[in-house]
Order: sequence, then C-alpha cells, then structure tokens
Amino acid sequence: MRKSVCIAVAMAIAAHVSAQLATDAQKQFIKGNLSEKTAAIREATGSDIPLLSQAGLDFVILNKSLLGNDRELSALAAASVLVSPVAAITQRQADSLSDKLTHIFSLYDDETVRIVVLEKLVPLSVQYRSEKAVALVNEYLRAAAENETTKAAVAAAGAIGDSATFGIIYDAWKTGRWPSLAAETDAALAGLSERLIADAVQAISVADVRETYAFFMLLTGDEKKSPNFRAEIAENALSKAIYTTEDLSGSMEDTISLQTAAVKVIAECHWVRASQLVIRYFSLAREEYEANVLGEAMFTDVIVCMSQLASPDTAQALSAYLADLNRHAESNDMPAKPVVLAVISALGALGDKAAFDNLLYVTYLPYPQDVIAAARSALAKLKW
Repeated sequence: MRKSVCIAVAMAIAAHVSAQLATDAQKQFIKGNLSEKTAAIREATGSDIPLLSQAGLDFVILNKSLLGNDRELSALAAASVLVSPVAAITQRQADSLSDKLTHIFSLYDDETVRIVVLEKLVPLSVQYRSEKAVALVNEYLRAAAENETTKAAVAAAGAIGDSATFGIIYDAWKTGRWPSLAAETDAALAGLSERLIADAVQAISVADVRETYAFFMLLTGDEKKSPNFRAEIAENALSKAIYTTEDLSGSMEDTISLQTAAVKVIAECHWVRASQLVIRYFSLAREEYEANVLGEAMFTDVIVCMSQLASPDTAQALSAYLADLNRHAESNDMPAKPVVLAVISALGALGDKAAFDNLLYVTYLPYPQDVIAAARSALAKLKW
C-alpha cells in the first residue's frame, strides 16, 4: 500500500514535468524519506513550489491512516501547507486546494498543522471564497476549547466568516467564552461587523442597553474604521437608545452613556443623514437635562455635536430652544450660562439666518456681558 502511494505521487510529478527530467528537488521528494521530503519542499524554488506542495499534500492525506500521529508526517504536512501558493491560481485550483486543506484539518490533531491550515485558508478564501473553509471554521468554533488552534480559528473567522460565524463569535464575546482570547474575539467581531453590517445592526436591535453600549464601543472605538460604518452603527445605537427610554425613572446610566456616545460619533463623522434622529434626541436630552438625569456638561456636549450637523432643521431646533431660554431670562430665571453659550455658539457655527431674531433678543435681556458678546459674535456669522 505504502509503495503504491509513493508510485502514485511519483506519477503525478512525472505528469507535471512532462518529457523533461525531474529536478533535483523533485528527485529528492520522490526518493527521500519523510524528513528528506520535508526538506525538498522547504527548499523548493520556482516551478517546483506548486508541484511539490501539491505532491506533499496528497502524500500526507494518503498516508495519515497508515502512519497515524507520526511527528515527521505532521512536519511534512505543515511544510506542504505553508508553501502552497494561493496567488495567481485558477478558481479550480483554489477549490482543489481548499478541499485538501480542510481534509488535512479534519485528519490531523497536531496543533501546528491545524494552525497553518487555518492561516492558509484565510488568504485563499479572501481571494477565491471557499464555502468549505468557512464551514470548517464554523464547525470547529461551535465546540472549540481555549487553545492556540482556537486562537487561529477566531482570527480566520474575523477575516472570512459569514452570518453564522457572526452569531458564534458574538455569543463568545458576550459570554466571555474564551477569556484568554478576549482581544482576538473583539477583533474578529469588529471585522465581521464591518463586513456584515446588517448582522451588527440586528444584534443592536435585540440586545439590552448595557450590551448594546459595550458592542457599540467595540465597533466605534477604533477611529481607523470607515467613518460611514462607525456612523451607521452610531445611528442605529442612538435610535435604539431613544426608543427604549420609556420614562426617566430608575437607572439611566447605561442609556445616557449610549445616547451621548452615539451622538458624538455621528457628529465626528458628519453623518447628516442622521440629523433628524439627532434632533429627536435633542428633545429627549432637554427632558433628561431638566429632570437632572443628564448633566450640564453632557447636555452642552450634545448641543456642540448638533452644530456639526449643518441642516436647516438643526438650526431651527436650537433657535427654538434659545427662544425658550430667553423667556426664562425675561422672568429673571436665568438659565445655566454654559448651556446658553453652547446654544449661541452652535447657532453661530451653523450660520442660519433663521436664528437672527432670537440671537438679537439675547442682547436686550439681562444676560451677563460675555453671553451678550457671544450673541453679537454669532449674529456676525449668520449667512444672508
């Protein structure tokens, strides 16, 4: 049996080299023992690389049942996988390679072999999309223990996973299933979410506020990620935070944190698409501020964020609020100066002439001089 396998491998190499004589590396592989075959693959160059790597993969698949958990066979398997090229190959060759790699993963328990298989499947699947590779990762992770193979599988999941993978990784992240792999799980979940944004939005829609806030911070905390991705996640998180606020009683800490953090990301990304949602939140933020649920500093931050979403509706909402503040000032019920200044500054930044009357009226009311000066400065910035 073993002799017939060697003959089959030799015939495969002969078919590739056609009428030409075998190279020294090919001869070494055909004639050599396991260690010599491994050396031949490691030292291969040029056209020998794809030929010998495939011969090595075939050899380790065919001989696994005969040699069992042989260390030298595992070394040959690892070397064959490592040198297998994934660039400039056809889809048919990619499919064949994917089949062989997934088969080797199922045959071998050796951790090194399994890790190099997973690491090779990533670029292969990224370029040629291997459903078998994704299925392998999903099947393994569903019952995976905490080890180095799982670490590689989690990294692969982040790069090539599908919606089923997202569910597995999200659950592992939520439950802290692999404590020592927390950083890898975070990275994989963030990568999956950016590629599968519909799944991320769905997760936000069904999670409680605390979980949503943690998930939101994971996805938007990295400013290197696409602004559109961060803003879309923030928009959905803010919408969730608004519509789950039934009243202002009880603990609001997580809700407030989510609301204000989402507004900041929307403003940073200048996500004008969400301006109506932010205006709706501003109305709620006023209620929260007046009920002493939202602190003064956080409320002024919300106002500053609104100034970064230039739209007529934003200016009208802030101008209407300034009118309310002016009515309080008329009655000598002076509103908090930082809030008044934030509104005036925001209206000046927006430059909408609809704010003219309310800004002008500030200068006739018994506000402190610095507030009046700020109103005059904002008036000068209005666009006519």
